[in-house]
Amino acid sequence: MGSLGTANVEFCLDVFKELSSNNVGDNVFFSPLSLLSALSMLLLGARGNSAEQIEKVLHYNHMAAFLKPEFKDSAECSRAGRLHSEFGVLLSQINQPGTNYTLSIANRLYGTKAMEFHQDKSVIVEMMYQTGTFKLASINKPQMQVLELPYADNKLSMIILLPVGTADLEQIEKQLNARTFQEWTSSHNMTEREVEVYVPRFKLEIKYELNSLLKSLGMTDIFNQAKADLSGMSPDRRLYLSKVIHKSYVDVNEEGTEAAAASGDSIAVKRLPIRDRFLANRPFLFFIRDICTKMILFGGKLASP
Repeated sequence: MGSLGTANVEFCLDVFKELSSNNVGDNVFFSPLSLLSALSMLLLGARGNSAEQIEKVLHYNHMAAFLKPEFKDSAECSRAGRLHSEFGVLLSQINQPGTNYTLSIANRLYGTKAMEFHQDKSVIVEMMYQTGTFKLASINKPQMQVLELPYADNKLSMIILLPVGTADLEQIEKQLNARTFQEWTSSHNMTEREVEVYVPRFKLEIKYELNSLLKSLGMTDIFNQAKADLSGMSPDRRLYLSKVIHKSYVDVNEEGTEAAAASGDSIAVKRLPIRDRFLANRPFLFFIRDICTKMILFGGKLASP
């Protein structure tokens, strides 16, 4: 995985853990790629400690050595500019012409001119069902299944982390970091096999104000009018970041996952002994990523469908 891909995973899991701990028992959904894009725009205009804090939160602070040669030695570009250029190249690669999906990221910087399934809850849900050959892993510690469901002509995939046995989602979240995520989803653990898959249909549309979250990760100066340094975008030293709003939407249905659906007692399945079974009937984590670049486009937790 490239350096931007690594930064994407690390930032994604940082944000996920903060959102999960701040929204206990609730569904979680966000786009780390969209946030990276927006905060990279802000980084272009940040200087001094403000820039250093943003780079650290985005895990860009150790990436200079990994920049492509054509961006490394460009005297007219700052490090932030070179990173932003590589980010643009990566977005173009993800959203290539000819794909049957479109990645929409709408980021805006606004200026104001003032001075110059909860775990103990059971619900009936509509389940999608399909059988096929999928990549599946069985992890012992913590106990869980990891399933990869490809879609969009195998350009994207959804990775689901499902606790099994006596394990619960909290145990998975405690051990989840960039290293364990790479290990759990590696080819060493995930092998193709015949699987019966049951996944609930669900829609999530969630809006967050992320000021406190970003401050807790280390981006503090940029929100402080006395300390913020955005001199790269304006000579006005009173310029600072007042609010970060993030909104994302997902609709997991038969079309989006290329699954054949049924609900309730209408599902009639003849199980073959050689097939594995993946039954997502309890809270799980999910990540939608680009298969080629391994960039995580969306991440979330389904606690209550």
